[in-house]
Amino acid sequence: MAQQSGEAGTVTVDRDRLIELCTQAAQAAGADQCAARSLALATVEAESAGNTAVGVAHLFDYLRSYESGRIVADVEPEVLRPAPACIVADARDGLAQVAFDEAFPELVETTARLGTATLWIRNSYTCGELGHYPRRLAEAGLIAVACANSPALMSLGGSATRVLGTNPIAYAVPRADSRPFVIDQASSQTAYVNVRRAAQAGTPLPEGWAVGPDGASTTDPDQALQGALLPFGGHRGGNIALLGELLATLAGAAFSVDAAPFDHGSGPPGIGLFVLCLSPDTFPGSVPRAEQHVQRLHDEHSVRLPAWTTSPQPPKTVRLDRDLADRLLAATRKSVQEQVPTPSGPAERPYGA
Repeated sequence: MAQQSGEAGTVTVDRDRLIELCTQAAQAAGADQCAARSLALATVEAESAGNTAVGVAHLFDYLRSYESGRIVADVEPEVLRPAPACIVADARDGLAQVAFDEAFPELVETTARLGTATLWIRNSYTCGELGHYPRRLAEAGLIAVACANSPALMSLGGSATRVLGTNPIAYAVPRADSRPFVIDQASSQTAYVNVRRAAQAGTPLPEGWAVGPDGASTTDPDQALQGALLPFGGHRGGNIALLGELLATLAGAAFSVDAAPFDHGSGPPGIGLFVLCLSPDTFPGSVPRAEQHVQRLHDEHSVRLPAWTTSPQPPKTVRLDRDLADRLLAATRKSVQEQVPTPSGPAERPYGA
């Protein structure tokens, strides 16, 4: 059920209801039921984790991409085993989330049996929240590191043109009585969707986030959209972004500079994702030891860790911008009318019904 939030212009939506709405929106755009559900779960997970740039707002990129053909609908991933500890999931121009779901059981089983395993996803649409993938594995008791590439949006080594994606890196560590510890960050100073949002709002960017089409630093988001993002930490961040790209494309995914845009055109990006998975059983006691160390950093050295939480469960509600929630409802209206029965009265009415 939705309620007006204490923050003006927002609405609080039940988590399960939000998953339903995202699923219906994806199906209305052309996704099959399996893909729609997988995408909805990952979307709401990102929103609940505070990664709003790749949460519900980013879902609309997926919806438009289904409608334009940048995401191929009704396609089944192909899972290959090129080596005992190596798994390749070919998304076949569908969703990375669906390819991950398909490979997940083999990845967990192989890691438990061998102590380590690797997964490559290739030929997929952009991965959404990268933290989704190691988080899922950490919830299964494993340690995971992931990196991905995206269509070219970022400068490298002083180039005036886009040559790398924002190429995020994420990792997750399981915890005994709490949700996994997850770090997820882009290799750019900021996510592309944040620059696009600034352009829509007409707000300037901080210095050092982007260059314009002439290669000169700019705080104008419109110029940044025509130019390129900058890596975090200068050339050192660019080196990390390049490493992520080389790993993510090792199984044959498109390099960022060759990938089709994710937000316009008709061709699929075909990018890649790499996951390294480790079993804590290889080193007994390693996970409690790591958790104690991170807790010590927090308690004794005042290290701020926004991903550090003591909650064993995800939040039951999600707060959304009212306009964003209304856009989502509009995207689901046809599906909602077909699938959701009329509620008995206003007091029992979930948001969007």
